[in-house]
Amino acid sequence: MAAMKNRVEPEICTFVDKESNSMTIEVILPGVIKDQIKLKVNSRCLILSAPAEKVEYEKYVHFYEPVRPEQTIASCDNELLRIKIPLRF
Repeated sequence: MAAMKNRVEPEICTFVDKESNSMTIEVILPGVIKDQIKLKVNSRCLILSAPAEKVEYEKYVHFYEPVRPEQTIASCDNELLRIKIPLRF
């Protein structure tokens, strides 16, 4: 039987850049392999799930600005997931 992993919220930083009309969300995911990150973005929220060796990172982020989820760009480097979502005005 597989051991149960603790579910924890990762540390995140969210900021809006009005000049480029985008929102950036940075998430620290220690011990996560980038191919195992599950990310869903829609017009209202972002849902993140990412397994590590002893924990399962989970995060739900509600957007406070209207966004264009179909134009989301995500990259992961050195356990830092960076998600850039264009704003809809």
